Amino acid sequence: MTFRQSTLRWISRGLLSTAMMFALVGCGDHKQTPPAIVVAFSTSFPPPTALATNATAGIAAVVTNDSSNAGVTFTCLPAGGCGTFTPTSIASNVPTTYQAPPVVPQGNTVTVTATSVTDSTKFISATITIQ
Repeated sequence: MTFRQSTLRWISRGLLSTAMMFALVGCGDHKQTPPAIVVAFSTSFPPPTALATNATAGIAAVVTNDSSNAGVTFTCLPAGGCGTFTPTSIASNVPTTYQAPPVVPQGNTVTVTATSVTDSTKFISATITIQ
């Protein structure tokens, strides 16, 4: 074997090894972006469309794609006159008890919101007429 033949074999083996290395690296574990968290009201315990003053209703929110299963926090507006939630933070698809305010708020409506504990940019809101 001549010097030229051995050099060509060495170069071809090097190129083959390099190509295989890049191919295997390309098959590695790519970090995939997990699906976005989605918050929706439960079909079993949706917020009511209307409620009398001081009346109560069970409201639940379902959080999907939340690997930590942290649940939701319930809030409402107008602040100080929209009623209360017991408890305010609760697991996904478990109803909280909403109690309407003791007096009809200005505009006759309140807005209730369920916010993901894991990602506070994910939430859902509904308007309830207080009678």
